[in-house]
Amino acid sequence: MNVQGAQPPEAGSIRLHVPAPDFQTSLSFFVDELDFYIAMISPAEDPDFAVLVRDNFTICLDRLSNSQPGTLEVPINDEELVGTIKQGPNGTQVRYVSARRKHSEKVPLEPTLEVSQPTLGDSVAGRAGMNYRSLLNRSDSGFVASLIRIEGSGSVPDWVHFHDVQFQIIYCLKGSAKLVYEDQGPPFIFSEGDCVLQPPFIRHRVLESYDDLEVIEFSAPSDHSTYADRNMDLPNGVQQLDRDFSGQRFTLSLNSESIWGSYRETDSLEIRETSVSAASGEIGWVNIVRSANGKRSDEDFSAINPIREGQNPHFLLWYITQGSGVIEHCGERRSLQAGDAISCPYGYNEQTEFCLSSFDNNLEILEVGLNSSQG
Repeated sequence: MNVQGAQPPEAGSIRLHVPAPDFQTSLSFFVDELDFYIAMISPAEDPDFAVLVRDNFTICLDRLSNSQPGTLEVPINDEELVGTIKQGPNGTQVRYVSARRKHSEKVPLEPTLEVSQPTLGDSVAGRAGMNYRSLLNRSDSGFVASLIRIEGSGSVPDWVHFHDVQFQIIYCLKGSAKLVYEDQGPPFIFSEGDCVLQPPFIRHRVLESYDDLEVIEFSAPSDHSTYADRNMDLPNGVQQLDRDFSGQRFTLSLNSESIWGSYRETDSLEIRETSVSAASGEIGWVNIVRSANGKRSDEDFSAINPIREGQNPHFLLWYITQGSGVIEHCGERRSLQAGDAISCPYGYNEQTEFCLSSFDNNLEILEVGLNSSQG
């Protein structure tokens, strides 16, 4: 007689194997203390095998197993129970952990000015076929800034996901990509010079990339988590462009709609201010600074500090997208070219302030800042 169709689905699911030499005591531990329920047990008389389920997680207890006991983590929202450890009679250890990962606290360090320059072999493999190069020399600042590359053109093995972040932007340096975001309508093309603010927890996906895509991504905090959402399909059939995501809203600042103005009251440089500042609730900003009308710095130019008087950014990044220039810091001059990054990861103040003292007529800079209240 074929009884396979009568089995509950849990009995045939993928499961964790748990040795249980003292079977009845182990069964009582998992059922009575950990709230598992029995999906299958065998045989009825003096059983030695059972399939147990809790919250879509399946284990099997096996009295005849010779394997070693393992460790189970149980995510919970009750912070008072976080850290509790229970020991099962079969040796299995059960740890109660926070349902939401906590970001580690960063110890404030002395403000410093750092310069990152590309070197061979400085990229590492990331998720979904992406290569990452860090633009920060240290990993303990609480921020992450990366140059991300996807070679060639075609579909990207990405999935619908979201990030537990406070502030996150993506700027397209080269190539283009097809992106889609929760409640933002159909997929769109993200091209060179475009900038996106990704609010906290917004679901999104990279569908395709073209022509050796390169983007700059900045995120705070650095140890944020990325979560998959297997229950949402994008586009999700909703268009709510002004939706609030934890006090921020999605924005796409298009290079094709750029409005340029003079930079710090000089006619040698000009600035394009993106929509990131307003959409983020003034948490951070993204600007593009470039040589105006092909002018060089020796044409009516005096050294310029990138920060207005009264500003006190908690973080500042300059990435040279093209051309070259010279900065001055503490009486020293440093030449920079395309691909170099200047950062103040521990704050911009009198110890880290620098100025642009000369540049060629192709200079262009991506500027990313985070206001001091967001440290």
